[in-house]
Amino acid sequence: MENQINVELLAEDLDLILQSIVTIREKMPFLVRLTPEEKKTLAMMDDGRAPFTEKAIDYAGHEPALNPNETLLDESRKDISLYESLGSVERELSRLTEMVSDTRMLAGAEAYETARIIYKMAKIAASMSVPGTKTIVDDLGKLYQRQGKTQK
Repeated sequence: MENQINVELLAEDLDLILQSIVTIREKMPFLVRLTPEEKKTLAMMDDGRAPFTEKAIDYAGHEPALNPNETLLDESRKDISLYESLGSVERELSRLTEMVSDTRMLAGAEAYETARIIYKMAKIAASMSVPGTKTIVDDLGKLYQRQGKTQK
């Protein structure tokens, strides 16, 4: 077994990281949380529909017959700008989330593999009547058998 990650995240650093996340949320107090039902009712704009949306709003700005009203047009321009800006934020957060998730997975896998080795060693020690190891095997065995089962 090769230990691919050997890092300790200090409590002070974790606090700073978590505070940075709070700061990000504070900088975007306009963020919303949509229910699945609300998402189903929205006419979704994605990267493929953005050029259509941008061009339609641009046309309406130059052709009065196409302009639903100036306030709506101004708000739509702000929406497009926000959409593009949040796209950059979302891409970077997605990359970061993926890296955090993968690193957490690797750290957990390494620790779990070591725990399984320790459990096997405890079973060997218990079979050789090493004092106190039967209790360890029994204790770890209960947890090992419950793995993957939902706790009630």
